Amino acid sequence: MYQIPFKLLLLIYYFLLNRDDENGRNSGGGGGGSSSYIEYIQNFLNNKTHLFLVLSILFTSSIFYPLIIPHLYHPSMIFHISIHILSLNLALFLTVISILSFKKTKSKKVFLTSLSFGVLLAIEFLYLLQSTDILGDFRIPYIEIEIPHMLLLFMLTLFAAGVIRVERR
Repeated sequence: MYQIPFKLLLLIYYFLLNRDDENGRNSGGGGGGSSSYIEYIQNFLNNKTHLFLVLSILFTSSIFYPLIIPHLYHPSMIFHISIHILSLNLALFLTVISILSFKKTKSKKVFLTSLSFGVLLAIEFLYLLQSTDILGDFRIPYIEIEIPHMLLLFMLTLFAAGVIRVERR
């Protein structure tokens, strides 16, 4: 039952990646006409507030049962997990928005920023799994550095490269 929101989330990604560009052509693959229902969903998701709301609801509802229900009688754990869920929602939204922006602009700066937000999404997912005791601490042997901290440094490097990079035309 909790797999339904995940499937809807994948459907939204499909709609976002196959929406029309500014000339009215469908920039995604596949031919054929689209129905008014698909166009309505694409128009609805063009608004960033709607997109954030839909992504948050679908993501949170898909992970609510397996991650929060086992900790229902531990309020401090629920607050801790909720903070990680909110962080993951924000990282998911930033990743989707930056990918859509890259699809529109084809800029290397936006591509590096998209990669950095994708790495942030992976980091937050690892932290969420750690906070729910699904995964323990995973460290790099011999130097005892946690992998999410290394990924965070990589994310900051990608983000800095995207912000500082000078585009040559």
